[in-house]
Amino acid sequence: MEKKGVISDYLPWLLIAIAVLAIIMITIFLLKEKGVLLIDQIKNLFKP
Repeated sequence: MEKKGVISDYLPWLLIAIAVLAIIMITIFLLKEKGVLLIDQIKNLFKP
């Protein structure tokens, strides 16, 4: 069975994805107002 090899192939990518999500969540938590402003600016770009 090659299950151990498959898990070891995907593990680094899972760790990178979790780290990136954690950084984004911390940034939004620390910069709540700026994060909301950024989201509002992105929404305004797509409004007709």
